Amino acid sequence: MDVFGLEPIQATIIVTMIGVGLQVGLGYLKSGNPFDGRQLLTSAIIALVVSFTVVGAAVQSISEGADDMTVFLILIGVVAAIAGIDQLVKNTGGAITSALSSKQKRK
Repeated sequence: MDVFGLEPIQATIIVTMIGVGLQVGLGYLKSGNPFDGRQLLTSAIIALVVSFTVVGAAVQSISEGADDMTVFLILIGVVAAIAGIDQLVKNTGGAITSALSSKQKRK
């Protein structure tokens, strides 16, 4: 199954990179903090590792007879999910850190 004329692995890599780039760019713009290369790299690695599997599964699940608009909408949804994955990881990490800090203060 070709996705816009690309092999599934090529489509997966391109969509993942677009999603990670969007996630990193939006995260930087949202934070308002000065540029921190380590934080950006950490965020990009998390998003890349987690989202590659999500994008790969989505690309493989596109049926042979799907029209271009359906394929486009699926891929846009996956790109949006990549930003959500990173935000979920950050929120979960923050909640765990907060819980551990409050537990340490009680002792």
